[in-house]
Amino acid sequence: MFRSILACVAFVLVIPTLQGQGAKGVFGLDKLHEFHIELSAKEWERMQKVSGGPTLFPPKKPIAKEGEEPFEWHKSPGFGLEFPWAHADLTADKKTYKNIGIRYKGNGSYAASASALKRNLKIEIDHYEVDQRFHGLRTITLNAGGVDASRLREALAYSIFRAAGMPTPRTAFAKVTLTVPGKYDTEYLGVYTFVEHVDKAFLQRHFQDSRGLLLKPERTRGIDYLGDDWTRYKARYFPKRDATPLEAERLIAFAKLVNKANDETFNKGIGSYLDIDNFLRFIAVTTMLPNTDSFLTTGHNFYIYLSPKTNKVAFMPWDLDIAFAGFPLMGSVDQQVNMNLLHPAQGKLKIVDRLLAIPEVNEQYRKILRELAGGAFEKKKLLADVDAMTQLLREPLALELKAKEVRKETVDKFGAWVSGFIEPQPHVRNFVERRTASVAKQLEAMKKSDLK
Repeated sequence: MFRSILACVAFVLVIPTLQGQGAKGVFGLDKLHEFHIELSAKEWERMQKVSGGPTLFPPKKPIAKEGEEPFEWHKSPGFGLEFPWAHADLTADKKTYKNIGIRYKGNGSYAASASALKRNLKIEIDHYEVDQRFHGLRTITLNAGGVDASRLREALAYSIFRAAGMPTPRTAFAKVTLTVPGKYDTEYLGVYTFVEHVDKAFLQRHFQDSRGLLLKPERTRGIDYLGDDWTRYKARYFPKRDATPLEAERLIAFAKLVNKANDETFNKGIGSYLDIDNFLRFIAVTTMLPNTDSFLTTGHNFYIYLSPKTNKVAFMPWDLDIAFAGFPLMGSVDQQVNMNLLHPAQGKLKIVDRLLAIPEVNEQYRKILRELAGGAFEKKKLLADVDAMTQLLREPLALELKAKEVRKETVDKFGAWVSGFIEPQPHVRNFVERRTASVAKQLEAMKKSDLK
């Protein structure tokens, strides 16, 4: 009996690892899947009932009619948009998955494409059929690239974080078609970036333990101390499950150390709360790219994980579709080309400023910058990846533009929300050439400064 119990426990613990291994061949910069989504007209209409949002008069949430299935909603913590779930079938790489859950997703990226047929999608293979999986995956995230017509930025940025040794989602690409009887017949939506979901399988693979607390903060630039009542943190840090009393206490103590401790206490204690190497790599890559819609700027698009193995906080990137100067509201292309590596945060940011004020941590950060410049952010490798992805996506993107023209949608070459209003996004290849040159110049200046 005891052996049977141990075997069951071991099986439960290994499931997330097996799920991650099953998806090994799914991802890669050279992977282009074919997905077909089919919904009934009724489910399609249900999916369109997006409500809420940052407008003065947001659409109200509909109520299901008598005899109909009640609406099930997902609320985006960023803009407050609420997306209804719908039933659909998914054919992925010639295999059909029946009765999957599907909804729209996003904040600014959703708003940029809200009037188009092609929008960000979240698919849960097991939402209604709990035992259903796609190569071991329960969730498929499909980003439409509404603010990056090239579709290169997100996949390339994630690949750099991974090469830098960060726990980072894997990516692929997918050509997506849609059927809604009476409305669309295998309508080509276009090329999506397929992004791995941050879930238990992901955490198990990267941290060897998925039991910790995962959080996805919003409107939190830095690590804010909000007092000693954990309930005040929920609406800013957005834990993915209820925190245990010890987890809540640990995170509050971490925030208090960052914001309230004197320098001696901070310097002595920060390494027991924060995975410092992980954090330095996170801010180094974020700045090198640069990604200006992030933890360092807008307090957005990142995960943190309190690992039960180390009792430390680690950082992970998310939503990188406007990296490589794709966010002109945060500075001109020239300003982003020359963004200062030694001052990664725009303005003051306590956790960054206090860490880099510690001499040995500052030297560790500089060492990481030099390592990345010769590896994960090496010019020749990046340009080879850009060229390979451009070749892979050339024909599918051309077909997408034609499909948009037939539907009389805005044909957008730079991002509909910025084109003609602010400086257009630079071509990724051109920006990589300029940014790697700037990084090399800054590192050379650091070297000369260190020798004096």
